[in-house]
Amino acid sequence: MTSTGDDLKALNEKLERMIHRLDYLEAILTESRQYPEIAQLMGDLKVGAALYGEPLKLIQRLLGVRRHLERTPESRDEVSRIILNALALKGPMNISQMTREVERERGSASRVTVRKRVRSLMEEGVLERGEGFEYQLRE
Repeated sequence: MTSTGDDLKALNEKLERMIHRLDYLEAILTESRQYPEIAQLMGDLKVGAALYGEPLKLIQRLLGVRRHLERTPESRDEVSRIILNALALKGPMNISQMTREVERERGSASRVTVRKRVRSLMEEGVLERGEGFEYQLRE
């Protein structure tokens, strides 16, 4: 993993610990009912801190896609790049949704081609089956 990737992972772990501590403090204050305004403040701080978590996870996913595209020349084709970026940005998708993303970006797309690329990316270990018919980036 790159230095940037390591830094993002460390930052995300620190953020998770901070949210866990805020959760704990909020629970204690709520249970004691002695300082309800401080308990509310802890809840608000927790929500604010959680807002930073999603962009960090998004950046980590995009860095993972970039590392994969730089590592393997066969997966540098346009369709695979679009599929990987769409999954990184929007989360798990099925073949139809990925085909629409490819069509939106390229102007045309084939479900057969998208399915072949997805199968290839799964064999490379970049994608995995999610729930139902969805596919997602492997963590």
